Amino acid sequence: MMKFRRRREFKTSYKRRKKLLTSRLPFVYVFTSNKNVWAQIIEPAVGGDRVLVHASSKDLEKSGWKYSRKSYPAHYLVGLLLGKRAAKAGISEVIYYSGIAGFVAGSRAAALLKGLMESGIKVRVDSDALPDDEAVSGARIAEYYKALSASGYSGPQFSRVKDEAQDIQKAFNDMKGRIENGEVS
Repeated sequence: MMKFRRRREFKTSYKRRKKLLTSRLPFVYVFTSNKNVWAQIIEPAVGGDRVLVHASSKDLEKSGWKYSRKSYPAHYLVGLLLGKRAAKAGISEVIYYSGIAGFVAGSRAAALLKGLMESGIKVRVDSDALPDDEAVSGARIAEYYKALSASGYSGPQFSRVKDEAQDIQKAFNDMKGRIENGEVS
């Protein structure tokens, strides 16, 4: 038997899609590229899915975020921003849809869901699967930078931010406050 075209192209898991449609809730889809993260809340429809709200790490960059746009802190902040936009659009509950890929506990996508949940949107995910605050706030990134600089390594990892890498937690808290206060929309 021939598989459906979108399954053959590794784009859609029809088993997960059926569960998604029977829930009758909008869903969150997260895409992480080599440089950025995009998140959308989508409403499934017969004629084609409709994007209700979206947010990306490009929005963070426009608002002054100068660190990696695909890190744990960036994913969390995009989730927080998406949640604020979803609340304005009247969305109160969503489910996570990962397409073909499975959900990985403690992943960057889980960090995005944590930001979404902390913005007031109910997400059907176990709270034990979410990363801890140390990972989300950038504390581990700052520790890694300190260890690298102490060893004398001068590779490309922190080339954009150089000596400001240890300040990522401060920048994270500042951006989080700006999103929560509505300064970033």
